[in-house]
Amino acid sequence: MQNPIVASKSDLETPNKVATTAGRTSMESFAEKFKTIYLGDDLDGFMKLLDKDIVWTFMATGEKFSGLEQVRKAAERSMAGRVHTKTAHMEMTNLFWSDDTLCIEYLHRCISPEHATLTGSPPAGTEIAVAICITMHVKNGKIDAFNEYLDLSTLSGGAKRTLFVQDGNGPAKKPTPAAQATPPIPNAR
Repeated sequence: MQNPIVASKSDLETPNKVATTAGRTSMESFAEKFKTIYLGDDLDGFMKLLDKDIVWTFMATGEKFSGLEQVRKAAERSMAGRVHTKTAHMEMTNLFWSDDTLCIEYLHRCISPEHATLTGSPPAGTEIAVAICITMHVKNGKIDAFNEYLDLSTLSGGAKRTLFVQDGNGPAKKPTPAAQATPPIPNAR
């Protein structure tokens, strides 16, 4: 893996490199913990990394989930909306950070489940492969901002939609276009 340490604005402006080196060491540990938990589908572990005032912004639709309860519900829906297998799973492509920012890029391969939980999901058994980038702000050892970027046109459906099914307690829906995904995999479960 390449050296993931990226110079932050504070590195360029602060003559005291001891403070920023300590911050990077701490952030490196946090980044590795995040990677293990997130790519391992550990929802409880993920929730422990979040600040009580977390805001998850799904940039493709503008949907926002604020606070631990809304974020947990959205994460549960998202996780239920895909199936991982030995070959269809999240594959990290890049991880880097500064003293207070963490960024992960990964290819999310999964299979659409029989009972989809996401609005406009492709048919059951459809293999999905979408590049995702998440930027996070970390304050006092907790993530307080989580911005997720992906291209919804890589998912199927062709209809205007939002990613998450709302239960009346979430944010307003903002429709987005979608295009064809890869064809279904026969007998995928």
